[in-house]
Amino acid sequence: MRIFLTGAAGFIGSHLARALLARGDSVVGFDDFNDFYDPAIKRRNVEDTRKLGGEFHVIEGDLRDAEDVNAALGEVDVVVNLAARAGVRPSLEQPVLYTDTNVRGLVHILEAMRVRGLKKLVHASSSSVYGGQEKVPFSEDDPINLPWSPYAATKRSNELMLATWHHLYGIESHALRFFTVFGPGQRPDLAIAKFISLIEQDKPIPFFRRWHHGAGLHLHRRHRAGRGRQY
Repeated sequence: MRIFLTGAAGFIGSHLARALLARGDSVVGFDDFNDFYDPAIKRRNVEDTRKLGGEFHVIEGDLRDAEDVNAALGEVDVVVNLAARAGVRPSLEQPVLYTDTNVRGLVHILEAMRVRGLKKLVHASSSSVYGGQEKVPFSEDDPINLPWSPYAATKRSNELMLATWHHLYGIESHALRFFTVFGPGQRPDLAIAKFISLIEQDKPIPFFRRWHHGAGLHLHRRHRAGRGRQY
């Protein structure tokens, strides 16, 4: 099977690429190697994946550019879209960039698929679509009408786009609402990677607790050391 994999240089993307190659699939990767975190980490991911052998190559391009997407998406069986501007807090500062990349970028993929008659898509959504949901555990049937950040809103918009292109053009899509994914090579900006790094340096870990009071949301900040001491 031939897979077109966006975000192939990232943490999840590189792990998926290796798993696909291990089972005998060929992978056409697509990534813009942006500086959300050190691009050298992403390029190292690609090189480590290449060392495994198999049919794998990565095209450097930008989801925001329809021509880049069209040029990269060739004869494939399945599209896996893991590429996105990630992170809740940064999306508060750059909502236009997040919308342009995550929503417009997905539409470019869907349109390229429509033109080629491709019908199978796996898409990375996010648990952030649950927004202010307080019932746990979450359920796929829970209401998701109140995203709390531009990032969450883009991921909810993505799911609506997938439903629309399925209805109009028969594209079969599966949206995976990832929670925090962790493991070897995790993105350095994510909490678990930060915690491990702080513990290794014997530094305190910032701890945020939130609670509701009336209509407001309050944050209380404490520090906990990685090895049992309290600050």
